[in-house]
Amino acid sequence: MNSTEHNTQHIDHIIIGAGPAGVQLGYYFERDQKDYLILEAGEQPGNFYKKFPRHRKLISINKRFTGSDNPEFNMRHDWNSLLSDDYSLLFKDYDKEFFPQADSLVTYMQDYVNHFDIKVRCNTRVVNIDKEGALYRLTDQNGNVFLAKKLIVASGFLKPHIPQIKGIELAENYTEMSIDTKDYENQTVLVIGKGNSAFETADHLVSSAAIIHLCSPNSVNFAWKTHYVGHLRAVNNNVLDTYQLKSQNAVLDAEIMSIECVNQRFKVLFKYKHAEGELEELWYDKVLCCTGFAIDTSLFSEETKPELTIKDKYPKLNNDFESVNQKNMYFAGTLTHSLDYKMATSGFIHGFRYNSRALNTILNKKQGEHYPEVTCNNEDVAQLVLDQVNESGAMWQQPGFIGDYFYPDGDKVHYGFSLPINHVLESLAKEKRQFFTVTLEYGIDADFDPFTANRIHRENVAASDHSQFLHPIIREYQGTELVSEHHVIEDLLAIWKEDIHLHPLQSFINEAIRLVQKTEELA
Repeated sequence: MNSTEHNTQHIDHIIIGAGPAGVQLGYYFERDQKDYLILEAGEQPGNFYKKFPRHRKLISINKRFTGSDNPEFNMRHDWNSLLSDDYSLLFKDYDKEFFPQADSLVTYMQDYVNHFDIKVRCNTRVVNIDKEGALYRLTDQNGNVFLAKKLIVASGFLKPHIPQIKGIELAENYTEMSIDTKDYENQTVLVIGKGNSAFETADHLVSSAAIIHLCSPNSVNFAWKTHYVGHLRAVNNNVLDTYQLKSQNAVLDAEIMSIECVNQRFKVLFKYKHAEGELEELWYDKVLCCTGFAIDTSLFSEETKPELTIKDKYPKLNNDFESVNQKNMYFAGTLTHSLDYKMATSGFIHGFRYNSRALNTILNKKQGEHYPEVTCNNEDVAQLVLDQVNESGAMWQQPGFIGDYFYPDGDKVHYGFSLPINHVLESLAKEKRQFFTVTLEYGIDADFDPFTANRIHRENVAASDHSQFLHPIIREYQGTELVSEHHVIEDLLAIWKEDIHLHPLQSFINEAIRLVQKTEELA
């Protein structure tokens, strides 16, 4: 159908979804005076949080007091606020609880959009994404058409992830199950899944259900051990006490072979993972499926459908947040987590807000602008590095994924800020004779237990590469080849201001630059 038969708008940038990621990107588009519009299916920004999480408590921390008056440092411990250049609207003013209520985030999102005059069109559900020449052609539920040079999908996960289990259609899904505890009184309940939605659900039912079993093939991973906030958080794991302290509930590592409904109860066949392949049938009054969400690609035409990855849960992206098979189709928000899956925090507000900022910077670069950089003398760059690792929210919240960089230019150094490391290595490092990256990262000991581990002495600089806690790592590249790296020794307070932090770092940088300059002189 020809677009002229509809109410058609031509816009350079269309963002689908006015959740935190879309609104965050909208802030930067508005600031930079881009031609853009955000299309939101719901009646207001942040509409997703009017229903989810189902039990209404967020697990994103709201640390209102840090002892610091540095607003950038404070963003390290504020997991809900969106970014702005002047830090003028912060979530901590909307909720006083450490684990805040979802309704507070909805109010905050609306106020943020109003405060910064971000262009959002609500009650506009995109039902089809097609191409018209080089443009993306979006059609809403009323037949209105939007043509865009660049499309940014920030709609999050739009459908539940359903595991391949015979009889899974008999289970009630997390998105629609009752949250009234009276419906579960004296019931035997199976919760499928071991993520935060599953444990959140189980914890909610402890006071009413007779027996609760949680089941998935894989063992529980604890966020406090893996550093990955998508793993089980302590705020949701109270039900584990009722398992280990013999109060009828249990956590099963097992494959569910089948679910059958017999006389209004459910017969479930399990194959246990750690019991010599034992099979067992157990009976339940209710079966709840709490296995997370996945991207819904039904609104894409065959021509515009993005390639997927990680069990078809995420779009496959290049290092510019762009679909690998759809030119000028970008992604923002939790859908960018394919780039740092279970490694950093792109699946969560406190991580992907920095991705949205970086995406805007990358798009500006593609329009001919320079990356934001400062210039300093060679002897001052080590101090600049420490200043950044002491306060940067992006490096702290996106460890190993987003970082700073610098490169020598004669007796000067150019220093850039807060971009995905793989992006700068791919787009900048290959053009430079010498290139350095700056990140905050944890140690690499997979069996590390923070409660029992032996740590190195805080002045044992020679062993700084054995640091286990989050600490700065500076890597030197020649082209795209990693040639050396320096670890700044871990610090309990994560404050690197002492001579034992500065002097070894400056020596490392000076020596690396000297060697390259000497090589060039001899060439």
